[in-house]
Amino acid sequence: MASQPQNLRFDIDTKELIAIADQLEATEAQLEAAYNRALKRTAVTVRSLSNKLIRDKTQAKSLKAIRKRFQHYRLTSSRFDELKLWFGLNEMSVGALKGRHKRLGTKKKPKGAMFTPKGDMGAQTYDDGFVARLYNRRSIFARKGERRFPVKEARVPISDALHVAIEDEIFDQLPEIFLRHFESDLKGRTKMGLNKEGWRG
Repeated sequence: MASQPQNLRFDIDTKELIAIADQLEATEAQLEAAYNRALKRTAVTVRSLSNKLIRDKTQAKSLKAIRKRFQHYRLTSSRFDELKLWFGLNEMSVGALKGRHKRLGTKKKPKGAMFTPKGDMGAQTYDDGFVARLYNRRSIFARKGERRFPVKEARVPISDALHVAIEDEIFDQLPEIFLRHFESDLKGRTKMGLNKEGWRG
């Protein structure tokens, strides 16, 4: 289950784009091509930085688990002076995180299980959960019905604090990252003489 998707907007200084283009004697077609290429590179950079931050905050066991968090992620632009980022963060399975699994109650009177992550997220309690090693990893599971199987693995919700950390530490850098990619790409195009008249074809 994904958390509520976030829709963020970022302003781009068009005067700075034009100033860079004028300094490099770039054509309008080269500017547009560099802009669109920078858009794609910025998305990759921001996603990479966000994945690293999530890994540090959650103490996930592998990057594979982190990459699945951004199930909803898109960086778009309908105007040169604005970027829009839309993203959502999925819950994470208990087994994908480093932490302590604890059985609550006794064998005769079980009262669920608790997971305390090593990262910045707080402890989670699962009333119908039990600690076991299944599917080659130790985690907390719950039965889907009255029978012993099938079971489902417990999941940890992504906290609001993690959303704030990503926005404050990563997304505030987005305009700067974009301009860096834009200038680098435009320098390459003007130096090589690429896309002077057009770039779409």
